[in-house]
Amino acid sequence: MRKWQKTALLAAAAVFAAWMLWPRSLAKAFDAEQGLAASVVVSGVRNGRAWMDSSEQYDLEDGCAALREVLEGYSYHLCLDTLTGENTIDGKGGTDHTVHLYNVSAQSLISNGTARIFADGRVYRVGYLGSRRGTALNRDILAALRGE
Repeated sequence: MRKWQKTALLAAAAVFAAWMLWPRSLAKAFDAEQGLAASVVVSGVRNGRAWMDSSEQYDLEDGCAALREVLEGYSYHLCLDTLTGENTIDGKGGTDHTVHLYNVSAQSLISNGTARIFADGRVYRVGYLGSRRGTALNRDILAALRGE
């Protein structure tokens, strides 16, 4: 391989990596100013038995300013699951709360406290190392919805 070919290959790899890892605004990906519905699913294991509670529901006709403010503080980026079309986020290492957000424009956002989120049918990554950023996002969304 010639030197210019190696240089071109390295440049292409750098451009691809930058495109994948470039931070994108979560507030632009999900419009919280519109009317939205949210549900929180809490699950776990107690006394050797699995349980789930989905009774926490929100219907916000005018959107949620606190949620919009939270989303403005977070970004996401592409990951291999985005490119391969993966359509599930697993809960390993996440919290016991999974938040489902939907707005009137049919946009969706699902967060379970892991490093990955599910937005409009695609998996994306929040943060770069570990799931701390995803856990913080989940906690902040819950606080905004609950008015805490």
